Amino acid sequence: ATFPTHISVKMDGLKNIASIGVYPVAAFGLLGIERFLYGYVYHFPSHFKTHCKKRTFGNELQEEPVYWKCFMQLGIYVKVFQYSVCIYDLFQRCTLTNPIWDAYRAGDSSVFFSQITSAKGKNFWAGLGLVGAGQFLNYAVFKALGGIGVYYGWELGYKVERVTSFPYNMGISDPQYWGVVTCIWGAYTALGASSMLTPWIETFWYVMSMKVIENPRGKKILEFFGFKNLG
Repeated sequence: ATFPTHISVKMDGLKNIASIGVYPVAAFGLLGIERFLYGYVYHFPSHFKTHCKKRTFGNELQEEPVYWKCFMQLGIYVKVFQYSVCIYDLFQRCTLTNPIWDAYRAGDSSVFFSQITSAKGKNFWAGLGLVGAGQFLNYAVFKALGGIGVYYGWELGYKVERVTSFPYNMGISDPQYWGVVTCIWGAYTALGASSMLTPWIETFWYVMSMKVIENPRGKKILEFFGFKNLG
């Protein structure tokens, strides 16, 4: 059948979207949930506190109400999306090749020792190094700021001292976020994942958080669209 030109163009567009596949679209959306939660609390702390009092987030998160702890708990809940996407991607969608996984599949521990000095083994150790570096940055941020600082205590009205010690004296903006990104890339490198799509999506969202979503630039965008006084 022959379709009018404008209908053919629309159908071709739908085919192109379908060709991308379900996973990239689903992963992009699910991995963005956490970042928008953080952006919401950053830009609209009063609105967030009001809904804590109203038990919008559940009775357990209202009882104190210590707002930054409520935010921390919500942050833990939404991590389920991040972990679920990564686990599905690594163990269902990707092909893994690394000394531990290959030894497990072969049922022979000697495979591990034969690969640890190969190119595959070098990627494995480099990836573990990145995971370690990322986790160390996360630990250092929590040690420097404490939970109250990490979970926007200052924005939520608590007294939080300004920190200039490590890792905030390294000239790296948002060291915790770069720690997460480094950790994710390290895990995929160490496991020898056949696709790096998810680390790229994660990198996009964390950079968007740093530069727009949890940034004064984001406030200007929200005000442009009329979200100025969300109380």
